[in-house]
Order: sequence, then C-alpha cells, then structure tokens
Amino acid sequence: MSAQTRLQVLREMMAEAFLALDAQGTIHELNHRAASLLGLPYGTCEGMTPWAAQPMLAGTTLHERLLDALGTREPARFLSELPSGVWLELSVRPVGGEMWVLATDITRRQRAENEVARTEERFRQLGERFQVALESAQMAVWETNLVTGQVFRSEGHDRLYGYPQPLAEWTHEQFLASLHPDDRPAVEAQVAAIFHNDVLSYSSTFRTHWPDGSWHWLISRSRVIRDANGKVMVVRGAILDITALKETEEALQEAVRTRDDFLSVASHELRTPLTSLRLQVDLLRRMSESKGDEPVGSEKVTVRLDAADRQLKRLAALLDNLLDVSRIRTGKLDFELASGDLAPVVHDLVARFEDEAKQAGVALDARVEGPAPCRFDKLRMEQVVSNLIANALRYGQGSPVHVALRQQDGQLRLTVRDGGPGVPAAERERIFQRFAQVQGSARTGGLGLGLYIVRQILEAHGGRVWVEDAPGGGAAFVVTLPVDGA
Repeated sequence: MSAQTRLQVLREMMAEAFLALDAQGTIHELNHRAASLLGLPYGTCEGMTPWAAQPMLAGTTLHERLLDALGTREPARFLSELPSGVWLELSVRPVGGEMWVLATDITRRQRAENEVARTEERFRQLGERFQVALESAQMAVWETNLVTGQVFRSEGHDRLYGYPQPLAEWTHEQFLASLHPDDRPAVEAQVAAIFHNDVLSYSSTFRTHWPDGSWHWLISRSRVIRDANGKVMVVRGAILDITALKETEEALQEAVRTRDDFLSVASHELRTPLTSLRLQVDLLRRMSESKGDEPVGSEKVTVRLDAADRQLKRLAALLDNLLDVSRIRTGKLDFELASGDLAPVVHDLVARFEDEAKQAGVALDARVEGPAPCRFDKLRMEQVVSNLIANALRYGQGSPVHVALRQQDGQLRLTVRDGGPGVPAAERERIFQRFAQVQGSARTGGLGLGLYIVRQILEAHGGRVWVEDAPGGGAAFVVTLPVDGA
C-alpha cells in the first residue's frame, strides 16, 4: 500500500473531520467525517469552497475564521456552532501550500457546559433572591462545623448584631458577649444541652446589645446534625430580628392593661352618680308617700332636686368626655373657630365655679387682663378652662385656686394654679395621655380623660398646654394661644 493510500485510510479512520484547502479556500481533500459534520456532498465538492458547497455555512463563525486563517496563514484554534446546532472545536494549520483543518464534534460537551453555566446562573439568581428575602425579613442563616471549626454566616448576619459591615470573623464568645445579662444563662444552658442530650433542634429568644448602645430582640432556631454515634458534627440555624414584634407585643399588653384599668375606673365613676341619683329619687318618692306632704317648692325637695341635678350633670360630663375621645380617635372632633375675646369667657367660667368652690371651702380668684383677642371655638375653650379649674379644685386639697389670663410675648397665656402636692416631673407628660392620672395620688374621681381632651383641643387651636411647679408649691397648668391678628 502506497504512502498516499495509507494516509487516505488513516484520514477515513479518524474520529475528527479533516479538510485540506488551497490558498483560495477550495477543497482539495476531505474525509467522510467532514462531509457528515459540515453537510458537504462527499465526492463532488472538491474544487469548491465549503460555503459554496454548503450555503448554510456562509456567514458563520467557521466561515469568518477560516477566511482569516487563509489570509494570515497563521495557525488558529476556535469553537464554532453550525446552523444544525452542532458545536465544533477546530484547529487550523498551514501545511505546505494548503491549509489543513481538523474539527472535533464537542456538541455534548458544549451542551453540558452550557447546562452547567445555566445551572450556576440559576443558583446565583436564587442566592440573590434568597439574600434579598433574608434582608427583607431581617433574617440571617449560619452554620458551625464542629469538626473543621469553620463558621459560615450569611451576608446580613452581622447586621443583626448592629454591625453595618461584616466583621472579619465571628466567634461563639462574641455572640455570648453581646447577650443581655438576663438572657445569657438560658442561652448558655441550651447550647450546653446539645452535647449531653439527644437534642435535634432548639429555639431561643434573647436580647443582643448593639455597638450604638441599643438592645434588639432576636429569635434563633437551630438544628443539630450528629454522626452515627450521636456526636455533634454541625449546628446550623436561622436568626430573625423580632424587635418590632416585641415592641408591638409590649404595646398591645400595655393597651390591654390600659383598657382594663379604664373599664375598672369607668364602671366606678359611672356608678357613683347613678347611685347618688337613685338615692335622691328614692328620698323624693318617700317624701311624696309620707303623710306630711312636702310641697314641690319646699326646701327639702329643692335640696334633693339640686343634688339629683348635680349628679346628672356629672354623669353627662363623663359621657361627653367618652364621646369626645371617640371623636378625636376618628378625626371627627369638629371646631367652629371665630374671632373673639377670650377674657369674658374666662370671667364667666370662674363665676360659674364660685359656688362649687365655696362648697368645697376653696378660695377661687381670677386676674383677667382684657382684651384677649383670639380665634377660638367658644364651647371647646369653655371645656378647656372648665377642665383645668375642676382639676385644680379636685387635686388642690383645699388650697386656693388662682386663674390668670394676659398677653405675653405675642401670645395669650392662661394659667390655672393651686397649692396642692403638685405633679412630679416624671408624670408631667404622661397625665396628658388617655386614661392617665398622677401615680400614687389619692383617688379623686374622673376617667383620666380631661387633660387628654384639653391638649387635643388646644393643638387644634394652634396652642399648647403643659404643667409646671407653681410658685410656693403646687401645680400650675399653663396654656398658650396665638393672639388673633398678631
């Protein structure tokens, strides 16, 4: 067998496709593998370029790279996908006056690599989405390998402990050091228990101290991975920030306590005038049934009717306060503001309370400097002044009550002060909240709504109210309102 024949047999036995092209790119020789892969007509394509013999090859990477190699006469190695979907790995080398081309079908390998790349991309996207989900939920995951000592933690782990940027390392000692002293013993006991018991999972809730000095609540749910002998190998878990949940829980508990306190107070306060009213009505009935008839205008009847009227007014005031609170919560507390003089309103209200003050043995005086121009709702401002005077009479423990109104620093300043025990500094903001009364003070009646309503009314008028120490002792409630036209 001649060398030429041997070479031809060898080319046909090759798994690779073989092409021999001249300087113009026409085919001198090819094997059956090349014809099969490239879709060339074997035996009739010699003297033709591959892209002339198979027009689908025109414009492909194979076409472009072969023209480059023919022009430069430099060896080349590249990948090309054919229109049929077949991937080829090609090696081009000049041999004498020809350009030899070897092509290997790498379709399966390329598809596998593409699938790996797509899988990696899907995992990358899933990882990103998972990380976004963790961050949105203020959550992190971690894993401690007790065999290798390696610790894995997700990107947001250190942020849950107050560090904006991830730390270089995170240790169990750092974790324990961050715990609230009251929570640390329970957490340490849980961690120790996994080495002495067949614990497969555990959950712990604790407070952690942030570098900025704040405390945050975290909940950690962990799973213990053991070997066949029960030895702990890996502990992995997830941590969730539940600070907002804890704050909401505490707020709800406080709301329940406030509700229960209010119901207790309200039932007592509403029952008191009703009991007194029932007593007065019963006495009037007995008087009407007795042999010595009392005329309607007699002093005894008048006293009973006055007492009944006072209790009805007290009951009406309690119910009005409840109604006002409901209106405030729903934004339906309406105001009819009009320009007027506040001084006569204060004068009239002080006069109305004079009888009540005398009955209580309290000296009530007023110093009103008029005019006091202001835009106000007359009924609501009467409610404000009445509440403040009534509070002074109730809590002043029999001390004189002084009411003053004047213009000062471009504002109207109304002061109602008494000589009672005063309001502790710690309570001065809380007493303006709903259902609040001074802690530790003797029970003096009321629902704890008056001052709350006063503040809401004044804020709607662009004013303020606060309490401070009165000169010589006691409490001074101060109201400021904008002067009309100032």
